[in-house]
Amino acid sequence: MTNTITRYLTRTFLVRVLSVLFALSALLQLLDLLDAASTVLQRGGGAGDLIRYTVLRMPMIVERVVPLAVLIGSLSTLWSFAATNEFVAMRSVGMTPYQIMGALMPAALVVAGLHFLLTDQIAPRSERAFVTWWASTQDPEGDEAAKPEPLWFRLGNAVVGLKDIGDDGQSLKGLEYVERDSRGKATLILQAKNGVWRDGKWQLSGVSRTRVGTPLVVDQLPALEWTPPLTPANLIELKAPTQSISVNRLLRILHGAWAGSQSQAYYATRLHATYAGPLGSLVMLLLAAPVAHGLRRRGGAMGSLALGVVIGLAFLLSSGILSSMGQAGAMPPWIAVWSPVLLFTAIGGAIMVHVEG
Repeated sequence: MTNTITRYLTRTFLVRVLSVLFALSALLQLLDLLDAASTVLQRGGGAGDLIRYTVLRMPMIVERVVPLAVLIGSLSTLWSFAATNEFVAMRSVGMTPYQIMGALMPAALVVAGLHFLLTDQIAPRSERAFVTWWASTQDPEGDEAAKPEPLWFRLGNAVVGLKDIGDDGQSLKGLEYVERDSRGKATLILQAKNGVWRDGKWQLSGVSRTRVGTPLVVDQLPALEWTPPLTPANLIELKAPTQSISVNRLLRILHGAWAGSQSQAYYATRLHATYAGPLGSLVMLLLAAPVAHGLRRRGGAMGSLALGVVIGLAFLLSSGILSSMGQAGAMPPWIAVWSPVLLFTAIGGAIMVHVEG
């Protein structure tokens, strides 16, 4: 009997969550497409390009609405069970409210796992494909005539500046490379007029190399072979960055094996958020738990439903604000990301114990 109830709970929960996820994603995608359709058509596209735009943008939209879909799906599932007195039937066979919520946890874990896969693998690849395709389309406003803006980024402890990068990432102009020690003091300054990627190395020309010390040593070289952990693929990412970044890429940036244009705090916060984000599905399920008891407590179903919505939205809002503070370096990344998860897990657990008690 218990296994049958568990399967029923799981099936209903997943159907509701996926239905809400589909509806929210479709609505946001429709609004996004209506806003961008004229631009796509102006760039010489047709119906096929509109479909391509939709397909490439969809993973990024879905990834952002998963926690909200879980909240609404959880509230809908528990509301329907309470309204039809199915919770009373479950209690009659010996299931406690904690066992009922525990039966839903495996399904929530599946959603969290799929959310992590979407965030870590699917969304970054989809966004990179979208950015590459979007840049390749013809712009009637004449973007090609625009002057390239200098690009500055970090490579380990070094700071690198480039005046221009080739479209394929295999050529560069106006290199300025400042190597620093652990205290941030410059130890080497490398300048070059041009650079070409050849045989897995950068071949620089018109080089000026300055070794900072006592005495100051300046060398003028016609050519130099340069072998930093900087590849054409990395330059393409820097020239046209994406919002979605995989865990492997974040770890490489933090360890100095991949260049990044943001601060270390930004990437550290993004790394923690990639791990903590999918756990939001479990928090949302816990915050929806009071709805299961609302109908049997002085007609408090609407109050419980409203409480679940308000606390769930407060969780999303606080997570966004604190993550922004962590990315800006205003607080340690792990505190910025994990404190909302822990706080609202405690709040959800406390409310559930209070309501059941």
